Amino acid sequence: MKFIRIFLIFQVVLLCYTINLNAQTLDKITSEKSTIAPRLPYLTYQKENLFPGNGSLLRAEDGVALEDGRVIVVDQAKGLRLIEKDGSNRPFGNFSDAGFSLDSPENTTAPNGINLEPDGKHLLMCDVASGKIYRTNITSEKVELIYDHPYGVNSIYRDKTGAIWFTQSMKNTTLEELWDPIKNLLPNGAVYRMADLNSIPIKIAEGLVCANGIIMDKAEKQLFVAETGRHKVHAFDVDSSSGKTKYSGVVASVQYPDNILIDNEGRLIVALVLNYQVVAVDLENHSQHNIFDGSTKENLEVSSDYKSLLPGFLTGMFFSVDGKTLYISNLGNDLLKYDFK
Repeated sequence: MKFIRIFLIFQVVLLCYTINLNAQTLDKITSEKSTIAPRLPYLTYQKENLFPGNGSLLRAEDGVALEDGRVIVVDQAKGLRLIEKDGSNRPFGNFSDAGFSLDSPENTTAPNGINLEPDGKHLLMCDVASGKIYRTNITSEKVELIYDHPYGVNSIYRDKTGAIWFTQSMKNTTLEELWDPIKNLLPNGAVYRMADLNSIPIKIAEGLVCANGIIMDKAEKQLFVAETGRHKVHAFDVDSSSGKTKYSGVVASVQYPDNILIDNEGRLIVALVLNYQVVAVDLENHSQHNIFDGSTKENLEVSSDYKSLLPGFLTGMFFSVDGKTLYISNLGNDLLKYDFK
């Protein structure tokens, strides 16, 4: 009996030691993971997060952050708008010199996607109504029309080789013509690639129901495209030397994906336009996390109408250069601005 008691005591001690060792190992792993991929926040709509907060923007569908802390967003009336840190803002770029105008009653201009080129000195902006693609020098604010697509261009990205990738949502030539094909789920969306500023675009994918946001991973070996009408984000393997692509599958199934980006940790960030949400997708373990939710019960108690709750339909998001501030863009007159703690 004495031997059995000693043996049992030994087993208990060994078990406690093992549990403690495993706990220490888990703490170490968790700590290592937290330094690699910081924990994502959960944010909800608050009025104090409106930015600039004075309703001075017009259809701010997408935007980018500059190194100095300023941001530039698309603007339906002026093409682009520059927002200072304090929220003061003004039209940006000599768009009238490039033929941009909102005077037409057919609503034939609708700046939609914006991309900061790898050199950090130029911006690309595409128009989802007219199909025009503009390039703006950030220092001089000189604007040039580099391409006029037959149909509206939704989103755009320029890679480090100088190639330009863009999406055509539908075969529309005005903003109004965009909605019926989307509602009827017509597969008129496509993806194009231009080898440089002067090249003729090559179609690399078609048959999409509202091709939307477009982005590449940090290594630019994969291209991601949001298909809003079928609730998917697709991936294409890219040969950077030749520009050839090969479809590799669906990387995320999410409701109504709009603009997309890759954050500093390599996660896919997706705006869900009709859900009023922003989600992060871990491409390694395929998990998803809600970063922002404008449709919570608490928010709905403020208003039963999403349109009056948020500035407008949630279309995109972009981070400050250091990744510590998140801006949420939409079809309204203000951004939402959140600082990560």
